[in-house]
Amino acid sequence: MIAIEWTDKTDRFGRPYADANRWEIAANGTTYTVERSMSAYHIWNDGEWLGMHANKAEVEAAITALAPTEEAAETEEASDADVIKAFEAKADEIAKANGWTIARAETVMLRYLRDTSPAEAATIAEALLQRTRQAA
Repeated sequence: MIAIEWTDKTDRFGRPYADANRWEIAANGTTYTVERSMSAYHIWNDGEWLGMHANKAEVEAAITALAPTEEAAETEEASDADVIKAFEAKADEIAKANGWTIARAETVMLRYLRDTSPAEAATIAEALLQRTRQAA
């Protein structure tokens, strides 16, 4: 069961005793915004409207259904082999589009990754080094 905590984010400026009408709900690392209008609760996630519900129980049920489970988050992570395959496919695509060699495309991509995602760049560089050793 997902633990759901309602955090009141209602703007009470000029009306200190106003009823709550805006909340943030965190569920498994995802933050949802819930706004109550006259007759319904609206759920938002990163500016995307996810639905309208009649009461808080329905909102919690909907968020439980929407929130990714911890197991799903773990299985969604790609293995190193998957990352290498995707990298090689993208390098091939870039090489063909620009008339480069695959080695040049891989080098350019690794330079970009080194600046944006050093851990991923290190994993790919090590895998490419292993590939070179196996080919020799």
